[in-house]
Amino acid sequence: MKRTMARGWIVAVLLAACVPSLALAQGAPAGEFDKAYGAFAAAAAAKDYAGALAALRRLVTAFGSQSPLLLGNVRFVKGASNSYGLFEPRGRDAFADGEAIYLYAEPAGYTFKKSPAGHYEFGFKADFQVAEEGGKVLGGQNGFAVLPFRSWNPNSEVAITFTYTFSGLAKGRYKIKTQVADMNSAKKAACEKWFTVQ
Repeated sequence: MKRTMARGWIVAVLLAACVPSLALAQGAPAGEFDKAYGAFAAAAAAKDYAGALAALRRLVTAFGSQSPLLLGNVRFVKGASNSYGLFEPRGRDAFADGEAIYLYAEPAGYTFKKSPAGHYEFGFKADFQVAEEGGKVLGGQNGFAVLPFRSWNPNSEVAITFTYTFSGLAKGRYKIKTQVADMNSAKKAACEKWFTVQ
C-alpha cells in the first residue's frame, strides 16, 4: 500500500514538473496555460473542488488556443441529430445509391472569440471531396458547411455531424475527405472515411 502511494506521489510530482515546461518547449505562450495549470493544482491540493473545476475549464480553453485543430471520434452514425457523445453508431459502412450518409466528429483545439455581449463565439467551415478507390477525385464542394456556435460558456465538448448524399455512383468503394477549418483562426484538420455503395 505504501509503495503504491509513493508511486502515485512520484507521478503527481513528475506531472506537475512536466506539464508547464511542455507548453514552453513547444513554443506556446506560457502565461494563460501556466496560470490556469497552477490555479488548478493549488485548488485541487486544497480540496477546493469548485475552484479546481473553474481552473480546469480555463486550462482547457488555454489548451485549445495552443493546440492544433483536432477531429476525434470520427464515425458514421444513424442520423443527423446528435450531441457530444450522444449518437447511435452505424454498424456498417455500406450504403445504397442516394442514401444519406451521416458523419459524426468531435472537434477540439478550436479558438474562441468573445462578443461585445459576453458570448463565446466559435465555429467551423468545411470542404469535402469524394474519390474512387484508385484515388481519382469525383467531385466535392468548398464551404459546403458553415457551423457557427455562440454560448455563454467556452464549450469544450462539441459535436458536428455532416450529411452527404451521393447519387449516381457505381457500386464500389469510395472515400470522403472532409476538411474542417476553425472560423476564428487559420487552424484546419482533415479526416477520411471509406464507404461502399452497394
